[in-house]
Amino acid sequence: MSGQAVHMEIANTDSYLMLKLEHGEDVIGSVEEAVKGERSTLLLVAGLGMISDFELGYFDRGNYLRRFFHEPHELLALQGSVAIEGDPRIHIHATVADTEHRAFGGHLMKGKVWMSNEIGMVRLEGVVSRRVFDSKKKVGVLHISGP
Repeated sequence: MSGQAVHMEIANTDSYLMLKLEHGEDVIGSVEEAVKGERSTLLLVAGLGMISDFELGYFDRGNYLRRFFHEPHELLALQGSVAIEGDPRIHIHATVADTEHRAFGGHLMKGKVWMSNEIGMVRLEGVVSRRVFDSKKKVGVLHISGP
């Protein structure tokens, strides 16, 4: 599948963004690109497809235990949130399955689209959100308030 042009398709309405990613695109980078200039304060993320050259993390007392997978896997579920203020803004987890139908999951650190991905983001208008680093938990924690 090498040599394909890489480009993201986006459908955008007042309440959602829908992304269709092509083979070889960077999953996290594509989400970052899609939310540039976003006016909403919180987006919920869901997606599926296939993924390769990806890294999953398990958060353990301030550090991520990381595992890298080179081979393509089914992307069974991609879910998370994007806070518009603070850092890190994007918090996405993935559940994947290999050819033996074994499932693995964790924080998606990085990954490339294999074949295609479909990622939807729902805007929660009126929700104020930001990520703030919590020194006790050693992680950026989401803080929200509503109308």
